[in-house]
Amino acid sequence: MLQRPSPPPTGPRPSRVRRSTNRGGVQKRSGGPIRVDKDGDLDMDAAGGPAKDRGVGRVSRGALQSRANARSRFGSGRDTNSSRPTRGIADAAGLQKTILRGIGVDGHFPRGSELIPRTTKQMGKSLVRERDLNARARWEQIIIRGFQNSKAASNPDGGIKHLIAFLERKASAPDASARDLVRVKQSRLDGDALIISVKSEDLPKIIRLDKFIFAGSSLEIAHYHGENTNPQGDENGGTGKNEVSTALTAVLSRRYDPSLKLLDLSNLGADPELVNIGMFSTTARESKLVPALMKILDSVFTTPEQKAEAVLSVSLASNALTSTSSVTDLAQTLPALKNLDLSNNQLKNLNALRGWRWKFRNLDHLVLSGNPLEMEVPSYKDDIVKWYPSLRILNNEQVRSSDETKEVSKYVTPIPIAAPSFRDEAGIGETFVKSFFPTYDSDRAALINEYYDGASTFSLSINVSAPRDPETAEQKISNWDGYIKRSRNLVKVTYLPARMSRIYKGTENIRQCWLSMPSTRHPNLLTEPETWCIECNAIPGLPDPSGQSLGGVGGLIVTIHGEFFEVDISTGLPINRRSFDRTFVLGPSPRARCVRVACDVLVLRAWGGSQAWKAEAPGLPLSTVPPPQASVSPQGQIYQLQVPRGFGQSSSKKSWEQTRNEMMAVELSQKTGMTLEYSGECLKQSGWTFKGALASFEQVKANLPPEAFFISI
Repeated sequence: MLQRPSPPPTGPRPSRVRRSTNRGGVQKRSGGPIRVDKDGDLDMDAAGGPAKDRGVGRVSRGALQSRANARSRFGSGRDTNSSRPTRGIADAAGLQKTILRGIGVDGHFPRGSELIPRTTKQMGKSLVRERDLNARARWEQIIIRGFQNSKAASNPDGGIKHLIAFLERKASAPDASARDLVRVKQSRLDGDALIISVKSEDLPKIIRLDKFIFAGSSLEIAHYHGENTNPQGDENGGTGKNEVSTALTAVLSRRYDPSLKLLDLSNLGADPELVNIGMFSTTARESKLVPALMKILDSVFTTPEQKAEAVLSVSLASNALTSTSSVTDLAQTLPALKNLDLSNNQLKNLNALRGWRWKFRNLDHLVLSGNPLEMEVPSYKDDIVKWYPSLRILNNEQVRSSDETKEVSKYVTPIPIAAPSFRDEAGIGETFVKSFFPTYDSDRAALINEYYDGASTFSLSINVSAPRDPETAEQKISNWDGYIKRSRNLVKVTYLPARMSRIYKGTENIRQCWLSMPSTRHPNLLTEPETWCIECNAIPGLPDPSGQSLGGVGGLIVTIHGEFFEVDISTGLPINRRSFDRTFVLGPSPRARCVRVACDVLVLRAWGGSQAWKAEAPGLPLSTVPPPQASVSPQGQIYQLQVPRGFGQSSSKKSWEQTRNEMMAVELSQKTGMTLEYSGECLKQSGWTFKGALASFEQVKANLPPEAFFISI
């Protein structure tokens, strides 16, 4: 049978390639065009010549290994018959240079036989040694003063964190890359100064910030040439770490009196054992003394309860302290301290003590006598009493009675609580509040028909993490089964459709939601006004339901904080006691006789009591026109007490006692309806005890003249 001739080749004509006699396997062509098959793929047979000669020139595996080892020893790094670099230990010099460039260490290192014979582990150790030597030589230290007088000095860390961030930000160029930003390697306190470590190239960038203003205070910045200039150096100055630890433990043991539960750290500079170990040889080591003692104390008493039970009193007298920055660890280790002695130091102003402001919440007795503070800030006692709400004795003088301490320390917060603001218009808010909650408890369907319409919205949220009343904190937490399915807590409910479905719009949807919730009983607003906190303010721009005003209409926003009982329908007995926060947005209704609820937001939480909204001294600063203070009379009238400007506010012209008395008079007037003058007289006759004044009022209110009240009761 005749055979059809094969088609002519479609690729280029192959050139003659001399077969290698010193290498086998697949080889790269040394020259000429690459041959491809008819599909355009690389023809692998072309590199090795004809198939019949494919085995010619093949060498053993051992020979190849020998050649590779030879190339490694002589550092060639490349195969003479290949353009591809070898990826083995032969390229270690390049690898080392790449690593050094990545970690930011400059310098040239030789290629070749000196580095290449090392194993990978040896090379890694060499890199670490070289990096450490270079890094240690490149760090400089800078000393900074003046930040102790800044506003940031009142921070728990003395403002150091914000100061370092300020320096790094100001020293770095605005367009600098992340690699070129100025960074502070390490920082430490040295008395009133801060010593930081930076790269040598960043030294002038920091030095130029001298006289810059940080948090209201001018900084003094200079190059520091003191001891221990290496941030990686020995912090013990040559003294063995174990020796120092043993000596400090002995000092702590010797200065602790278990019978008095007193830790006496007074006059530490004269302690011979501390002097012998060189604890005061440098300012840096001296500043680490109290933190080291506190660390040892932490290892002895491991729990806060053990520390509170073991140490009630601490004396830091006669230590030449200029601020609390070097002893700030004391507040972290012993926060439940009862008695503290800081006498005979060098505390010049209140800024020196701001690091401990609002610390030591159980502090009962504080001694500050013998400090320049007494002469330079004569009114310092007023501020100290505000900082420590449980303080009874200051410099061996009583500043509060035990009853006052219990009342103040139980509810005081760093931000004073102001009285509520009730700014009603034509009695609309008052009428709504007085009628809403009784109807909500008795007939919710009727309430919806009266105040809600098709555009009204209602939402419910459960806050299970809200603080509880301290007196009931140990009681079992009741469940939320009656509300949880309808809760719109945005922290818990993150799925958008679920969030939108829990906004109930229109009377029918709101009615179904309300009827599914447990029955309630709210306290009587007339007989238990202290359980309510009600605020009312005007808001503009509400949608006009009639559509006549394109710019919207005016309305009211009413915020109510209170409590209620869930009631068992079958028995009528209360089951669970809960607290709530409810906000209403009220607007004009098409119906002439009432307002409409545009928005109703209800937040439920565990019962937290009613002390959270009791006004306390000192009050928040009043505006130019003092807002009227809202309260409820025994007959249910919501009245407004006008407080004169500055009344109840602390100032340099008034003592703390006067400010406290004025605030108590305001609160008594809100509860009784008496004028401020009569309230002040009632408190004075009762020894300035609030409960005694209330009891006295109940006994004599029937005999008081009409002018004793600013409203008619």
